[in-house]
Amino acid sequence: MLNVFILVVSTIAVLYLLFQLIRAGRQGRLLQTLRDLLIVFLAILMTAAIFYIGFRFFRSFM
Repeated sequence: MLNVFILVVSTIAVLYLLFQLIRAGRQGRLLQTLRDLLIVFLAILMTAAIFYIGFRFFRSFM
């Protein structure tokens, strides 16, 4: 059940993102929007890397 919920929410988020990109392209702000998305993606990637390193670090002591 949780997997279906995550799938639905992710699909809605991707659709919203596509509509925002289309609207930004019409307004001439596509590059600004893509830059902001890249920053968000990098922040998520860095957070995941920090949690992974922390998990591996604490796992080695147990």
